[in-house]
Amino acid sequence: VQGGWKTRLKCNRWGVPTILVWGRWFFPLLPRKGVRLLIVVGRPLILPKVEGEPTKEEVDRWHERYIGELKRIYEDFKVEGYGEEVGKSAKLEIW
Repeated sequence: VQGGWKTRLKCNRWGVPTILVWGRWFFPLLPRKGVRLLIVVGRPLILPKVEGEPTKEEVDRWHERYIGELKRIYEDFKVEGYGEEVGKSAKLEIW
């Protein structure tokens, strides 16, 4: 769900994640009955131990590898998750 950016960013500064969960009564993290849930786990990203503060280039390089793996997983499993018709044209949005 998009919106409420001022509040969300303020909460993030305090270390409070701003996510919306939904599901069954008393168990918001569980999916509703009759909903198919697809869980995919990608390859591990082994990061080097960095002494001191990492450089911007190091952060950018590892962030790019992480985003690349997310894109790969999405492309590999989007048809299985969305179905044949929707999966062909589904696009991953990364903000």
